[in-house]
Amino acid sequence: MIARAPGRLRDLAKMHPEAEAVLQHVGRDTWDLLVIDVGGTWEREVLPSEEAAEAICQELGLRMHRGWDDPRMARRMGSRDHWNRPGGQRRAL
Repeated sequence: MIARAPGRLRDLAKMHPEAEAVLQHVGRDTWDLLVIDVGGTWEREVLPSEEAAEAICQELGLRMHRGWDDPRMARRMGSRDHWNRPGGQRRAL
């Protein structure tokens, strides 16, 4: 079954047309899809397959990167210092 894009990913892609996605394999049957805009705002979705992530990116019109090889994406993710800013967006530990 191919996943449909969750509302929060859809909203980020709609509000930030320059957003792109990073796909990383994080477990045996687990893929992590992060949608990141140029300002460092991001949303994350855990998916059961690479195909589901590809379908979501295609549905939202997002360019998808496999892994963090593109230095632009790493800079985007680190552009906001979430831990040192009150009310900043934090990653799960």
